[in-house]
Amino acid sequence: MKKILVVEDDPVNQMILSDFLAANGYLTVAASSGPEGIEKFDSEAPDLMLVDVQLPRKNGFELVREIKSRPNGKAPPILLMSAVYSDRDQSSRTIQLGALADGYLSKPFDLVQLLAQVRQLLGDA
Repeated sequence: MKKILVVEDDPVNQMILSDFLAANGYLTVAASSGPEGIEKFDSEAPDLMLVDVQLPRKNGFELVREIKSRPNGKAPPILLMSAVYSDRDQSSRTIQLGALADGYLSKPFDLVQLLAQVRQLLGDA
C-alpha cells in the first residue's frame, strides 16, 4: 500500500484528504505545520506528499526546498495545494513551480482531479 503524507494546517481539509485517499486504497499520514511535515517525511518515508503552500512556521515552498535539497536520496513526488492562486494564475505558477513540485492543485480542489494526479504520480493510473 502506497503511503501519502498530507501536510495541511486546516483540520477539515486534512480530514477530507486523508479520508478520501484512504477510501481509495492509500495509507495516509498527516502533519499540520512545515516543521511537522519535515519530521513526518523523515520518520514515515512517504511515496507521495500533498503540501499546502500556506503552513505555519515554515511554508510549503520552504518545506519542499528543504526536502529536495537533502543529500540522503530523492524526494517523493510532491503536489502543492493553495487557495491563494486563481486558475488564471495557475499556468504561470505551474511553470515557476515546475522545478519545485510535480503538480499543483487550486483549492477548493476537485477530488476526482486530485485522485487522477495522485494515481499518475504514483504510477497507479
